Amino acid sequence: MGRKDVRKTHLLDRTLVDKDSDLINGLGVLDEANSFIGLARVFAKNNDVKECLERIQRAMFIAGLEFVSDRKMDESEYREILKMIKEFEMKVRKPDGFILLEGNESSAFLSIARTVVRRAEREAIKLQKKGKVSLTLIEWLNKLSYLLYIMSLKELDSYDYIEL
Repeated sequence: MGRKDVRKTHLLDRTLVDKDSDLINGLGVLDEANSFIGLARVFAKNNDVKECLERIQRAMFIAGLEFVSDRKMDESEYREILKMIKEFEMKVRKPDGFILLEGNESSAFLSIARTVVRRAEREAIKLQKKGKVSLTLIEWLNKLSYLLYIMSLKELDSYDYIEL
């Protein structure tokens, strides 16, 4: 009995790719972001934040399909995230300077999720240049990182400015 090559994995169409390929790396970063978003959802104090994070997690699976299939993110997903941003912008006071976002568990996990989403965006840009993912996905990830920032503000009871 031969040994299976564990350095490869299948895409949805059963195509074999190296596990260290740009596609699989991008998908892994997206999965990591989704895990932190889920962790933030578990610890979220605000119900609007909890509900929004669950919607985002579902959309993350759609985003992940771009890495492993021909399915592209729909413009409706992009419009939906813009709608969520608008709703949260009306509910939070944005700071005029730098603040520490990690004031409690939820805001800390949202802060980590935001930075991982930014890394996923950078990976997606590499793939978009190669024609592997859509510009809509990159725009969606960009807006997602901003939305996570706004939600972390919502989760903070208060915040102090950092003097520079």
